[in-house]
Amino acid sequence: MPKIIHSGNAGDLIYSLPAMRKAAEIKGETVDLYLHINVPAKYGNFSHPMGNVQMNKKMAEMLEPLLWGLDFINDIHITENDEKVDYNFDLFRKFHNYTGHISQWYFHIYPELTCDLSQPINFDLVPSSEAFDIVLNRTSRYHNPTFDYTALRQYQDRITFVGLPEEYRVISAKLPNIKHYPVKDFYELAQVISGCNLFIGNQSMAFAIAEQMKHPRVVEICPTAHNVIPTGQNGYGAWTIVNLLQILKNG
Repeated sequence: MPKIIHSGNAGDLIYSLPAMRKAAEIKGETVDLYLHINVPAKYGNFSHPMGNVQMNKKMAEMLEPLLWGLDFINDIHITENDEKVDYNFDLFRKFHNYTGHISQWYFHIYPELTCDLSQPINFDLVPSSEAFDIVLNRTSRYHNPTFDYTALRQYQDRITFVGLPEEYRVISAKLPNIKHYPVKDFYELAQVISGCNLFIGNQSMAFAIAEQMKHPRVVEICPTAHNVIPTGQNGYGAWTIVNLLQILKNG
């Protein structure tokens, strides 16, 4: 049974799922996943929900309900140890310059895990009891400086925001009529995304979920860190707010 370790961030882990699924296919067995918590991280001048680590215990516990639905995962372990495994998905940090498609980073370390990134990941979700039109997420990092979300005011009554309270306060200053939908874990976040007509996000973990599901999605492209590249059906990248408005106009 192949063993894989990953220390986060959460978005990086979500982007590693195609390679993880490929490892299970190669071995003909489901995977034991080790979530390596409290590994130090450097975020520069940006604030980050993880503080000074890549993934903490709370984040790992929020990921677990979503990951348990994957048919290629056998067991999930939360650990502070550098476990002996078959695939160390943290190795890309030593050899990669963080450019290009995030999901492909794992192929550089383990070429045998190269796979078709246009294929969706099935999280085995129970449909949400609520319906959503446009769902929006915007974190404090990876912004495009040309984006002014006041341009979406004509759509704000249709928008539901998912994210932290402080993130909601920032975006609601530009879009005062949008609703906030707090989620208890990332399974519920995936339910909300899967139940909407369109997901809009910056380069964040929430967009990573939409990307893996191949749900209708638009990413706000960060020009200084362009490593989130929609692949497969229903995916759009917006370099400017005008691009985003055109996508909304086209339905």
